[in-house]
Amino acid sequence: MKIGIVGGGIIGLFTAYYLSLEGIKDIVIYEKDFLGAGSIHAAGLIEPYRFDRINTINMILKMLKYKLNGTTDIREVDKLWLKELIKNLEKNPPSEAWDIIKEMAKFSLSEYRRLAEEKNDFDYYEDGLLELYYRKIDLEKGIEEEKRSPFNPKFEVVDVKNFAGGIFFPELSRLSTEKFIDRIIKEIKNLRVINKAVNKISEEGHIDDEKYDTIVVAAGIWSRVLNIPITAFKGYGYRVKGTTKISKAAVIVDQGIAISPLSDHIKITGGFDADFSLDSKRAELFLKKASEIVDIYYIYDLNMGFRPCSPDGFPIIGKRNKIVVATGACRLGWSYAPAIGKYAAELALDKINNIPYLSRYYH
Repeated sequence: MKIGIVGGGIIGLFTAYYLSLEGIKDIVIYEKDFLGAGSIHAAGLIEPYRFDRINTINMILKMLKYKLNGTTDIREVDKLWLKELIKNLEKNPPSEAWDIIKEMAKFSLSEYRRLAEEKNDFDYYEDGLLELYYRKIDLEKGIEEEKRSPFNPKFEVVDVKNFAGGIFFPELSRLSTEKFIDRIIKEIKNLRVINKAVNKISEEGHIDDEKYDTIVVAAGIWSRVLNIPITAFKGYGYRVKGTTKISKAAVIVDQGIAISPLSDHIKITGGFDADFSLDSKRAELFLKKASEIVDIYYIYDLNMGFRPCSPDGFPIIGKRNKIVVATGACRLGWSYAPAIGKYAAELALDKINNIPYLSRYYH
């Protein structure tokens, strides 16, 4: 069996990984850049319990608030995505959607743990995540949101110097995105990589002029070519040398900044810009904002990427004819990547026939 994967980010790589575990001998990834290029900018926080529904008035108000304080910029959104967002505003997903996403969260957390137990060469830590709030009123709202969460996550409210307080999630983990990409590539057997942009995909199984038994499109925001409602929220990730005032991973909620101290660098990420452009001028803003917690001595590199967001925040995973699509998890792409990749592989192999609710836009 010959399977082609369009997109060499974390979803495409996990799909290839699970296909290789199934004994597929001919796996081809099409990636115009290096493997992982579109994913390594992320903070590497494995936080599936911090799920945000996008299609709510509360989320729209948050976005407007972030726009006013400079945390986000709104330049362009996908028209189909916007139409679906408005059409489904405040519509609750069916209970089966929550059941599936909870199982995906559990599976993904366990897979990262399993891989780290085999060999922790990607700075895997299970030391929780701290959300920081400047204002007491926002802290109280955050506490109430967690109490209403369908995930019922474990959390505790803590005092933090120079902040109104924080919410600590002890069950969440983190890793180095760059090191994990290196690791997962080594795990994939029978992988061939074609470094080129794809011009054409057909439901009959063609990627350009090459024929495949099944095609998996895991190309992030570029999966829009399949006429599914996906828009881009751009983010920036720095690797720096320095010291932090907080030893664990932390998110400054009002600023949209995540900070994760790793073995040989500190990861600083920020940005949730509705923007399809390659402009990275806003990246430095988040580096400056992070200076409240991090004393930066040296900047190793900066990477930028696009979070592919569905209209409600739930992933889009489905199959039509010979094409499987796997995208849409927004800022939780890394958090759900093992489960999304597993489902994509099972769809490609006809082990399952679409997924309730998650296949809503492609079946």
